[in-house]
Amino acid sequence: MFKTIASISSVLLAVAMLVFGHGLQSALVPLRAEIEGFGTLAIGASISAYFAGFVIGCLVGPFLILRAGHIRAYAAMVSLASAVALLHPLLIDETAWAVFRFATGFCIATFYIVIESWLNERATNEIRGLIMSTYVVVTLVGIMAGQFAAALGSVEGFTLFIVASIVVSVAVIPIALTTSAQPAPITLVRFRPRQLYNTSPAAFVSALLIGVSAASTWMLAPVFATGRGFDTSFAAIFAAIMIGGGAVAQWPIGRTSDKFDRRLVIVALGIGSAVFCTLLGLVQGDSRWLFLALVFMVGVFTHSTYAIAVAHAFDHSEPDTYVETSSGMLLAFGIGSTIGPLIASFLMATTEPGALFLFVAVVQVGMVIYLIWRINASKAPAIPGREDFDLASTAPVMAMTNDQAVDLNTDLLIPKSIIEANSLLEANNAVQLHDFGYSSEGLTADHSVEFQPEAGISVPELPKSESG
Repeated sequence: MFKTIASISSVLLAVAMLVFGHGLQSALVPLRAEIEGFGTLAIGASISAYFAGFVIGCLVGPFLILRAGHIRAYAAMVSLASAVALLHPLLIDETAWAVFRFATGFCIATFYIVIESWLNERATNEIRGLIMSTYVVVTLVGIMAGQFAAALGSVEGFTLFIVASIVVSVAVIPIALTTSAQPAPITLVRFRPRQLYNTSPAAFVSALLIGVSAASTWMLAPVFATGRGFDTSFAAIFAAIMIGGGAVAQWPIGRTSDKFDRRLVIVALGIGSAVFCTLLGLVQGDSRWLFLALVFMVGVFTHSTYAIAVAHAFDHSEPDTYVETSSGMLLAFGIGSTIGPLIASFLMATTEPGALFLFVAVVQVGMVIYLIWRINASKAPAIPGREDFDLASTAPVMAMTNDQAVDLNTDLLIPKSIIEANSLLEANNAVQLHDFGYSSEGLTADHSVEFQPEAGISVPELPKSESG
């Protein structure tokens, strides 16, 4: 295991540094915006702009990577994210900060696509779960550590923004100096939300409403804490503890969902989320431990639900559509994440800070009611035929990888190798084979595709595969 992790240590180090800077900004930006006199609604708009940028990055990022390559695209996004971090204290303006957050969301989405493609390329089927789960854990711990770091310095001034920029900037070094080969050209994923809804309406609607809830609580939690009279250091810790609750609950709740109808598990999580959000929204006083305990439980019940919804969507999907399914779920989650903070910040601005968690409680109750209706309307898949819960494939940061793609380092690089046309089209790799010295010779009589080396290009003769 240690040898496997060591082989991708440079990539994981880059991930840790970048998400640390990202986590630091996620706590720092709303707190500094509040100090600068931004209204709660303006803070919510900047949060929504971040998630809008993230969604656009998921859609546009693959084309950027195809055009520039993985390393150059990664370097460009890291440089832009670093520069944007420094722009915040230089230009104190509500509209400008919304633009900065949009750019950050776009950069983070493209960064995830590059890294996940890289890790997926290095993983075999035997160790893919280990590699990807390690990546998810590093990501969650890095974000949480970044939020804790916001409590170690003053939110006012340049210092924390400079720290965030430095950490993000040096994240390019492990990738730029790696001796590993670049991943194969990235897989282009189809987004068909209507088909996903028709396949699993419970999963799609859950992802949408979980996005509303998770984004609102994650990004506005520091504003809630300061609104309750706590200082900015405690507010940063408050947000980090919530992420920690979701992180530690992911695996045990996921494994529990393997034994029951996953919709019932989501219902139970939704009820728990509604209860603890209501308590947190109504509680008063200055007991820090009480607030931390409640927000930890909100994290457990609210921030662990998305993975279960994705697992439920997989239960209704064919294996060759898993990437499309997870990408569609991420799109639904992103749309909800864009809408939620706007509504929550409006309610906080027009009423009081506790409206954040009361709003989320109402959303969770709505999700529970919808799922109960769906449970009565349709039966769950038989448990023996379901996929086991896999943290690596159900985490929000993993939606753009494709472990079902054809391996470009084996069969497709063998001269005259024959593969099924349908498998090739699902992997969306055909248009990229010319980058490896191959051109399509067209469909054969048995509806497969034959690839030959292009004229003038010398390709080493490899042993013929069993499938060839």
